[in-house]
Amino acid sequence: MLDSEDVRRSAFAHAFSDAVSARGVSLSWLQRRLKDRANPVSVATLSYWRSGERHPEGLRSLTALEDIERLLDLEAGSLVDLVCTRTRLGALAPAQNPFTETEVTAATAETLEILDAPPIDITRPISAHVVYTVDESGAPRQRTSRVLLQAVAPQVLDITFALMSAEHVVRRPECTLRGASLVREHLHESEHVYACVLRLDRPLVQGATTMLEVDMVIPPHDPGAMPVEEEALAFAIRPIRDLVLWTRFHPDAVPDWQYEFERTSSTDDIVARPLQPQSSVHQSRRDFGPGILGIRWGYDR
Repeated sequence: MLDSEDVRRSAFAHAFSDAVSARGVSLSWLQRRLKDRANPVSVATLSYWRSGERHPEGLRSLTALEDIERLLDLEAGSLVDLVCTRTRLGALAPAQNPFTETEVTAATAETLEILDAPPIDITRPISAHVVYTVDESGAPRQRTSRVLLQAVAPQVLDITFALMSAEHVVRRPECTLRGASLVREHLHESEHVYACVLRLDRPLVQGATTMLEVDMVIPPHDPGAMPVEEEALAFAIRPIRDLVLWTRFHPDAVPDWQYEFERTSSTDDIVARPLQPQSSVHQSRRDFGPGILGIRWGYDR
């Protein structure tokens, strides 16, 4: 009797073969198109996948499958959802909140309970690019995140997305999403944690990836309540392959002083480095986290 993995392998091979035939293309055509998209897969490998002799494994194969679905005019997930994922994840570090301050950790736990949020450890980020736009008042007005996420649970539909700060007030943003929709949100009364539950456009099986864009418009401070110092930050609850934080300042609001900061398990505490004030600051880290990466700035006015 075939086990569930054999059944899924057979289902994938049949679905892939049928899709190639229905599209009326050759494996050589498919191989060339994948190469053009920087997802090279050999004709021999594609042939093995079609016959069922081998099965796609690994993040690179998953990325190629997502392109194959588009090239063969299939619905998203038609092939990816049939792939066995048991060996795909590799080493998986435990998730942890990089904010160790008691007030923040307590506010996070309360917020997740109020939201009845899915566990934060059912996905892991592969890469994240975070862009902050600072307006003429010197305060952040927009935060845009583009994240490549991978599911590490058998089935992922809803995820938790959060903003946190130990030193500054977190204001409830107005969110625009691509790749997901907003289900519910909550700003903790301490104003140190904002979190929301997002529903992905399509469920992910373990090992599958998706791109997510979260654009947040941050409301202005109350008149007369502008803080002396502002910050922009990104954090990772698991090691992330590629993290970029880009902070852009209005020409009329270039800070009088700036410094970057980070905290990981290897630093124990916040490590700060002064910067020459400038209108655009980017920070890039490879294989970073769990940890916090950010920039703070202020004005002598």
